[in-house]
This record gives sequence, C-alpha cells and structure tokens, in this order.
Amino acid sequence: MNDTKKKKLIVRKTRVDGIETREAIIAAALEEFAEKGFEIVSAREICRRAGVNSALLSRYFGSKEELYRIVAKKLFGDLGAPLANLSEKVTDEDSWRAAVREWVDDMLFMTLPTEKVQRYCAALFRHEVTRPTKFYNEFKEAFGRPVYDGLKKLLSRKVTTPEALDLWASSIWAQVSVYALADEKWHKSFRPTGVTSRKWSEKVSNHICEMIFASLNK
Repeated sequence: MNDTKKKKLIVRKTRVDGIETREAIIAAALEEFAEKGFEIVSAREICRRAGVNSALLSRYFGSKEELYRIVAKKLFGDLGAPLANLSEKVTDEDSWRAAVREWVDDMLFMTLPTEKVQRYCAALFRHEVTRPTKFYNEFKEAFGRPVYDGLKKLLSRKVTTPEALDLWASSIWAQVSVYALADEKWHKSFRPTGVTSRKWSEKVSNHICEMIFASLNK
C-alpha cells in the first residue's frame, strides 16, 4: 500500500473515531447531567462514563459548559421545537382541537419515566427549576418560551383578553409541568395501582383537553 492510501485510511479512521467519541461523550453527559445536575457533574466523570480520555471533552466541546448547552438543545430543543408552531396547522375547529391535544400529549409524554430520552429531559428540567444554574434564563428563553408561546397562540383563537389568556396558559403549563418536576416515586403516587404511566398520561391528557374544549367552546 502506498503512502497516499495509508494517509487516506488514517484520516478516515480518525474522522470515524472522532464522531463516535463525540457521540459517546454526549450520551454520557445526558445521563450524568440528568442524574446529578450541571454543578455536581465533572468533566472527568463524564469522560469516565463515556470510556474516553478526559482531555477529549475539551478537544471536542471546549468546556463542560458548552457540552451542557449541546445536551440542553438535544433534550429541550429537539423535543420541544415541534410544539412551538402547532398553531400553523389550525384551519378550523377540528384542527384546533387536534393541535391542542398534540401539545398536551407531547408535553406529558416528555415526562414519562418509562421513556429514556424523555426521562432525561424531565430530569434536566427538574434540576434547572429546583436548583437553577447560570443557564436557567438562557434555556428558559431559548427552549421554554417558544413552547409556552406556542400554547398561547393556540389558546388565543378562543381566549380574547390578555389577562384570561395568561391565566389559561399558565394553568395548563402548571398541570403538565408538575409531572416533569416529580420523580418516579411521585409519578407512582399520582396514578391508581396497576395503571401504567403511559396509560395514566393518556387519561390525564384527555382530562385536560376535555376541560379546555368544554370551557372554551361555551
């Protein structure tokens, strides 16, 4: 094999290894940040969990802070982004109801302790709300605000005064957020014995949506 071919193989292998290493660090960071929160987790712990040299975190991400931003975007941004523009789907009463139900369903689905990525999302949300980091306001505006405003846009089709709109939006937000703020033990206490978290989430979603439809269509 000539030198040119050898160099190409080395470059290709390094590129693949780099991608795999980067993804391994992100996966480990998801778990560490969700379990312990930003402040407690160290870069060394993340790399140990990923099975890579601790220097590689700085190489691929620059700092623990930048890695945390990437993790937050992966959890809050990727899962929440579709909810921000649901009002664009609304053309009539049926599509409005479907959009409201989708918003409530997806928000509750993100809090299910049986779903791995969703569980991480809920845990990170819980950490930021109960023990806010320096990123709290940044994440709130980047990820939380668009989802909340998406709900308000849906409700504004039925609620005409600003005060009533704020009351409705904050009330619904509070109802779904309580599930995200609760740990798995509390989740079990919310539902009857023998009912799975997914089934109970569906029942809660139906209850919230029927309340919205009945109240706003009077």
